[in-house]
Amino acid sequence: MADFLGYMFFSLLEGISVYALMFYIFRIDFMKYIGKFVIVISIINLQSYFIREDLSLQSIAPIINLVITIFFLLIFIRLPLIGAVLMTITGYLAFIALQTLIIISSDGYLSLSESQSFVWKGYLVQSLTGFIGFGIGWLLYKFGVGFSYEFEKYRYEWERGAIVAAGTVFLVALGLMMYFKAVFTNLLILLLALLISLIYSIKKDASE
Repeated sequence: MADFLGYMFFSLLEGISVYALMFYIFRIDFMKYIGKFVIVISIINLQSYFIREDLSLQSIAPIINLVITIFFLLIFIRLPLIGAVLMTITGYLAFIALQTLIIISSDGYLSLSESQSFVWKGYLVQSLTGFIGFGIGWLLYKFGVGFSYEFEKYRYEWERGAIVAAGTVFLVALGLMMYFKAVFTNLLILLLALLISLIYSIKKDASE
């Protein structure tokens, strides 16, 4: 239980760093959506926890995380497709660059091998990345540094249909993975989360 709680908490700090950088770089108020962020980050971390021992699934975990993030931005934040993809890629790249810089600056003290040997060092890397990433993002937003939010003009009429179609395909793919892989609990969580998101998107579009 302690391992699970530690993993979820410190991964949440990392996730907040990703999303803070993602939004603040594009001069969007991150704190406005903090509740939704915590939910989607927890879902991503939960599925990552369950598949961390499965090397075949670990290789595709980053792709799954990117897809979940894009769907989240499309469905709950209501961003256009181009904006969601661009923000997701930018946020994750900024996060990777920051964490790499922290590890390199430690002169081997927080290296990957050290973090694997000493769990607390891994937690320290996650904490530093979380707090520093959020701090950098907040400062960028406070001083108006970053890209202007003008994605709305790139919204296309076919996007809603494409989102539903892509979501359906992704759900089917996850269903097949559940059938052929022994990671039922993990993929069931993802399946239910995406199904709820898809239903929410359809109802939201219908109400508009």
